[in-house]
Amino acid sequence: MRLIKNKTKTSFLSLTLFGIIICGMFAISVSASINYQLTLAKGTDDLLVNQYNDAAWKSTVNSSTNPSFWFEGDANITGAKSRTTILGWNDITWEAYDILTTLIMAEHFNIEDLVILLTIMNSAGFNETLINENYTNTYNLWYGVRAVWNFTDGTHEEQPSYNEGLLIFKDPADVKTILDDYNAIAAELNGNLAIQLSGYTFPNLMADEFLWQLILNGLAIATPRTQYLTDLINELGCENASSTGNTLIFKRSGETNYTVEISYGEKGTMVSFAVRNVSDTIIFQLINVNSDWIFYLILIIIIACIAGLVIYVIITKRKPKK
Repeated sequence: MRLIKNKTKTSFLSLTLFGIIICGMFAISVSASINYQLTLAKGTDDLLVNQYNDAAWKSTVNSSTNPSFWFEGDANITGAKSRTTILGWNDITWEAYDILTTLIMAEHFNIEDLVILLTIMNSAGFNETLINENYTNTYNLWYGVRAVWNFTDGTHEEQPSYNEGLLIFKDPADVKTILDDYNAIAAELNGNLAIQLSGYTFPNLMADEFLWQLILNGLAIATPRTQYLTDLINELGCENASSTGNTLIFKRSGETNYTVEISYGEKGTMVSFAVRNVSDTIIFQLINVNSDWIFYLILIIIIACIAGLVIYVIITKRKPKK
């Protein structure tokens, strides 16, 4: 009887310990956040206009624009290329004022209006110190810099057209916090009498449009890419955007409904961009032509040819003379 009791106690104790371990593992797996990793790498990439149908664009997207409305230069010419060179990156932390001025206002106002607005804001008390004291969230990101040569169907100039930032937020949830903080700040600013009298209005941004603007202005992603894009969409609560694998899919509306597919590569930057009409026909497409890979491919071919020639010479010399 004592042996049976001891076995029962041992079994109960083992079961209890097993349950504690399983519950602990489950709790850890639920609470642990993904540690996203930076995959940017210095180097040069070319984006090629692989396909463009002007008539289809004007009947689908916008009758008075072409792809140059989204991408500067000759993006409306099939065969045109844009070159980008990643120069470097750094860890930075942004505060609310940085988000407002650098990310939002620079997108919606030209430089003259931006200067006027900042002057009005300062005089009304909405300076950097006050905004950061009232909105205390901070946002951690990898901030990259790349040189950009606009799309051209000719030869690229020696100097880039401009330099721009690459934004990779370390936590996709920060993007939702940024959107909420901005809309709260915008509502407060729009309610200020001085800003109302100036005639300026800060736009209220929805999740889908905010993400779209970020992408067109240099949003890149961390790895694991599939999970990052999933979390980004879910955190924002987008209604007309989704992701599959390394691709973001936007459902947009212009002259008619259309779809935009944006894929991200090993560096976390955009490697393809396609616009499809309601018939699922591609009317505009950008593809990545990695100039670094072309260089290395040519180098490998040259090395292989030299190695083959050396082997041929060695074998020829070793053949016995008749």
